[in-house]
Amino acid sequence: MSAAGTGAATLRTFAARLRGSAPVSSRILSELAGELDRGGPVADLLCSHSAVRSPLFGIQALAGVRLLMLSGRAPELSQRFASAHAAAMAGESDSAALLAWLAARRAIVDNPGEILAALDRTVQQHQPRTAGFLLRGLTMIGAPKVRLLELGACAGLNLILDRYRWFGLGWEWGERNSPVRLTAAGPRPPEFEIVARAGCDLQPRDPADPRHALILHSFIPPEHDALRWDLDDAIELAAAVGVRVARAPAGRWLRENLVAPAEPDTCTVVWHSSFWSYLTEDERHEIETALTAAAGTMPLARVAYEAPDFRSNPRLTVTIYS
Repeated sequence: MSAAGTGAATLRTFAARLRGSAPVSSRILSELAGELDRGGPVADLLCSHSAVRSPLFGIQALAGVRLLMLSGRAPELSQRFASAHAAAMAGESDSAALLAWLAARRAIVDNPGEILAALDRTVQQHQPRTAGFLLRGLTMIGAPKVRLLELGACAGLNLILDRYRWFGLGWEWGERNSPVRLTAAGPRPPEFEIVARAGCDLQPRDPADPRHALILHSFIPPEHDALRWDLDDAIELAAAVGVRVARAPAGRWLRENLVAPAEPDTCTVVWHSSFWSYLTEDERHEIETALTAAAGTMPLARVAYEAPDFRSNPRLTVTIYS
């Protein structure tokens, strides 16, 4: 299949997934797929980038359009999008969505460099609520002291899960006055202390950098208000805490950080989410080798929230190394 055909199919698949929760974003993606079918300046621009063949192309393309809105480069699109969203919520005709698409098309044509830069970026859909799966894993491990090492840590929002306030069925856990307040499944977590925390990423984001915050927000469709508010609060908290994520490949960074074991009463927990599918087989092997080598030298566990592939739902797995 041609690059345009592959890209159009990917855009339509993502549009279908968003139709119920983000109808205006879905319409823009559907119309963008039509542009690839017909050819023209938009198709030429997008097909010039190798991301057009990626299964994540739809997420990257929508993030590029969204970032134009967030950065103030597409004021007409922002206005048209808000009108279309209000019309969709009221169950009115989709003529407003068509106007939003036409504004999006103009914004893409007027800002080719920004769109191509968005296609260069790694998808970073790191929401603070993802840390709820890490919390569930730490509950299963039950260690009173934890050294937390995160692979693909992005802006470090998962590394400060103990600074959030969590609400489960009949229980609360975490920092009582935290601005980040999230729900979690499962039993009440035990009391434990994160005595050390560190993370790595190939493209780390600084939560104190406004531009980086905009990039993180670009991966959230504009219709998903609750996710946006949670991310705002978590970014602000991470900036205040001073979270720093190292720029490094995961295998090398993990090996270096596992050389020195933690205290004997501390469990080292290696955590990753929405990360594994991006790696080559060699990179996965390097991580597995580092974990196996360290297993005999320290209490060690791994918590992963990963999908088997980009089209499947993620699964929580907890591995205890003996």
